[in-house]
Amino acid sequence: MATRTAAKAAPRNKQASAKRAATAKPKAAPASRKRGAPKTDATKKPAARKPSSKKTATAPAQAPSRTGKASSPRRTPARSSAGKARTSRAPKPKAMEVSYSGRIFRSRLEARWAIFLDLLDVNWDYEPSFYQVGEELFYLPDFYLPDHQLWLEVKGAPYMDTASMAKVLAAVAGPQRIPLREAPYTPSDRLLLGGPFKAQKHGLMPVHTLITPAGPGVAALSSAAFGIEPDGRASLNVLGAPWDTLPATGVKAARRPTPARLQLLLEPEPQLRASTVPERIARAYNGAYRLAFDDQTKTVCDQEVLAAVSRRRSGRPLGLAA
Repeated sequence: MATRTAAKAAPRNKQASAKRAATAKPKAAPASRKRGAPKTDATKKPAARKPSSKKTATAPAQAPSRTGKASSPRRTPARSSAGKARTSRAPKPKAMEVSYSGRIFRSRLEARWAIFLDLLDVNWDYEPSFYQVGEELFYLPDFYLPDHQLWLEVKGAPYMDTASMAKVLAAVAGPQRIPLREAPYTPSDRLLLGGPFKAQKHGLMPVHTLITPAGPGVAALSSAAFGIEPDGRASLNVLGAPWDTLPATGVKAARRPTPARLQLLLEPEPQLRASTVPERIARAYNGAYRLAFDDQTKTVCDQEVLAAVSRRRSGRPLGLAA
């Protein structure tokens, strides 16, 4: 009987314990889990990462390679500073216009040459006309000296580039030579290069480069100097044989002349003269070299030189100005 009673009591005890569990109040959470308390490291969820405020440079997207793997962007090799030094050129200085003798010259060097010619009583025409000297090459000469049937191109070294060099060579020795400005308008055969003026050296004659034809498509370079004829007229005389020849094709060369070549072309060294340099020649060179300009009015302000050329106007004596 005792065993039966115990067996019957067991389920009742289970029902009572289940009833007590259902009606029992929930246990208080641990201090670490109370409302408002932060979760512990073991229980709290990892916080989402915020995007960085710092912008990073991204390379442009590239098309995937044929193998299916994304190819890394190619880096352009950096150019060495030595390479830049070899290929870079200083910018051309800005030319200053000058008003002189009824003409507006593009540069002070051109104005110096106009005054030099006036001091020698040499007639001149400034920029008379455009000419085609190559298939894609057009040329506007600076001066034409009608009494000498001579062209004069005035250039500083920074301005003598490949195009300028091709033009002066083709003008008198190329396939399309420019004509003289007098009948019967035959092809020209002489062009003088006029560079910067220098201080005169005692006993030395200033010389310039003269370009003449030396055969089909070939130009000869010679040294020439101004002189005074017995009748008082100024002349241009060739000094010796040509010192070099160059192609005259009417096409620009791949490279501009080197600094050493520009020195020979535009500023050759003066030559020793057997006798003294004629006074008129020396005075003309000195006047052109020391010429002063007014920056505000862009005119010549050397009164002594202006007085010496006061009887000439626009490249002619007064009364015969063009």
